[in-house]
Amino acid sequence: MTTAEPVGNQIVILEPNGRLTAETVDEFTQTVSRWLGQGSRDVILDLRYVTYLDSAGIGALAQAYKWSERSGGRLVFAHVVGKNLELLRITKLLTIFQVYPSTVAARSSLTGQREAAPA
Repeated sequence: MTTAEPVGNQIVILEPNGRLTAETVDEFTQTVSRWLGQGSRDVILDLRYVTYLDSAGIGALAQAYKWSERSGGRLVFAHVVGKNLELLRITKLLTIFQVYPSTVAARSSLTGQREAAPA
């Protein structure tokens, strides 16, 4: 199950819960797609409640990242710790994904960059 919390006009925090595996990625990708389709430009993925990631889960994270970029936004991660952090490190996704210690820090990175962009 993935819960969502809109923050401002164009940012949404998504919190997948439990295992992000081949059995559960469909709901996750549908949720991401729905929020991007409704006009959310930037996505914060809070992984604090994800207890297990498999290759399908990693693929779904990469797909969500691409979708966000295609919609002109950004996808960043928050609360990635333990085995999930190690998995992103091993797969070299930490060189692509931006990971923050909290949703507050992730949100600041998104709003700060938008405000700093030339008008």
